[in-house]
Amino acid sequence: MKTIYTILLTTIILSSCGTNPNSTSTKQDSAADIASNMVQLTKEQASLAQLVIAPIQQGKMKGMTHLNGVIDVPPTGIASVSIPMGGYIQDINLIPGTFVKKGQVLATVKDPAYVQLQENYLATKAKLSYLQQDLDRQKTLLTQEAVSKKSFQQIQADYNTNAIQLKALSEQLKLINIQPENLTTEKMSSLVQLVAPIAGYISKVNINRGKYVTPSDILLEIINPNDIHAAITIYEKDIANFKVGMKGTITLTQDPNKKYAVTVLAVAHNINEDKTALLHCHFDKIPANVLPGMFLTADMVVETNDAVLIPIESVQRFQGKDYIFIQTATNVFEAIEIQVRQSNESFVTVTNADVNTWIGKQIVVKNAYSLLGKLMNKSE
Repeated sequence: MKTIYTILLTTIILSSCGTNPNSTSTKQDSAADIASNMVQLTKEQASLAQLVIAPIQQGKMKGMTHLNGVIDVPPTGIASVSIPMGGYIQDINLIPGTFVKKGQVLATVKDPAYVQLQENYLATKAKLSYLQQDLDRQKTLLTQEAVSKKSFQQIQADYNTNAIQLKALSEQLKLINIQPENLTTEKMSSLVQLVAPIAGYISKVNINRGKYVTPSDILLEIINPNDIHAAITIYEKDIANFKVGMKGTITLTQDPNKKYAVTVLAVAHNINEDKTALLHCHFDKIPANVLPGMFLTADMVVETNDAVLIPIESVQRFQGKDYIFIQTATNVFEAIEIQVRQSNESFVTVTNADVNTWIGKQIVVKNAYSLLGKLMNKSE
């Protein structure tokens, strides 16, 4: 890239050539303002500019690919909190953004059905205790042939049935965070506690006091901040160029001066409507204060086959945008804004939709800054 001083100097030289209002070339210049992105030089201006022109070629390229994406949370990093039995929300003091520890109480829920479940458990437990004693007694009598084998088998079957029922009731109690081994008649309650299954930040709260909830309702959602990744957008035609294990760097929009190393975890093979797919990358070290949805840019070294190669000297940067100049006629050039996708020390590739139509066209590969200078002067 050339300095603004060089551009302005060249502009002055080129603009001064043919500025005589009586000259034929000046009239041609005025007539040649076909569009705001077109530049036409007189023979004298073209000679002074010393432009070098060459055809755009296609070939293999290995270079830095520039991509965009967002911070995302994989399914493994999201916990949806629900309740296996319906009830009324009794207490909730959480808002999105609150950090919770694993096992922390999130809310309390009330319903008479919880008491009935606990009663059933304690009754079944007491009955099983009685059946255990009776079974032991029947074993002794059986060895003494004081009872029939059929009678013993009936008592054993009753015991096994109640043991199964007690196990099932025990698992139901655990689902609503009641520990069966600690349950007594005095400790029965119509209130149960919802606890956090993971540590993280509350991202969604779908409940409030007094609301009746069912097992199908998602009450809260928790995001694990230690399980975020970068979801990077790639084009359909480039999917084959990315492999699991590839390395790259991420820059967050909020902090463009820092780079973070990432590794490709998976390459999505489902294509979106806009002909793009997602590249899932894990951070080698997760940045602090990163939130899902934040925008990012990514750089990865990729080898591309059959790429349309734009010489890097052809690219002119102005006001944050990149341009090239393609010759459309003798001494007539069109400025085209490009979106750089990949670059190395010699070439760039672009994401422009019509890039394949450029193959074989003549592009200014040297001293293109003089055309940029004239274009700037023309727009003033």
